[in-house]
Amino acid sequence: MEKDNMDKSILMQDMWGSNHGYEAMLDFQMSWLLQVAKGHNNKNLLPIARKVLLKLIDRKDCANAEINRVDVWRQWNNIDVLAEIDVTISGKEEHHIVVIEDKAYTMIHDDQLNRYKKSVEGYYTHGEEPHYWVITFFDDYDKDKLELLKQDCKKANWELLSFYEVIDWYEGMPYTNSDLFDEFWLKTWY
Repeated sequence: MEKDNMDKSILMQDMWGSNHGYEAMLDFQMSWLLQVAKGHNNKNLLPIARKVLLKLIDRKDCANAEINRVDVWRQWNNIDVLAEIDVTISGKEEHHIVVIEDKAYTMIHDDQLNRYKKSVEGYYTHGEEPHYWVITFFDDYDKDKLELLKQDCKKANWELLSFYEVIDWYEGMPYTNSDLFDEFWLKTWY
């Protein structure tokens, strides 16, 4: 099915026009997508999930990476998504921690990025490589908020990733035929 012919999703809509719950939905989707990257029987979805995971651990050009372990927690110490990821690349095992803070309709507050980083660094002390991401729904339509988020991320040494950049990673991939993925990532936003 072509993307242009898909019905618009009702997943992220309600009668109030409210966007409450977007962050919880994104938490769930990112958690699920990272876990799919370890292995999934959907041959169209697996490469997308691997692409996202490898990007989040800064190994996007490692097509030969073997993903050994993906353990994900939502709301660990108030962190939206925290993932422990073990990969083998060229025979070398690597241990990564991916920390994701979602910002759908709120801004950074209460020094949360620095607090979350301290929690992670205090807990993980065995050489795991941390990767800190803020994923936002703010984009060109709200340049002021996007610019403020960029500044907050830069100060705290976190990477900012627009939700629309994640969707762009889908570009060139085959249609997945996964209801869960397609409903949220493609019908809702693409």
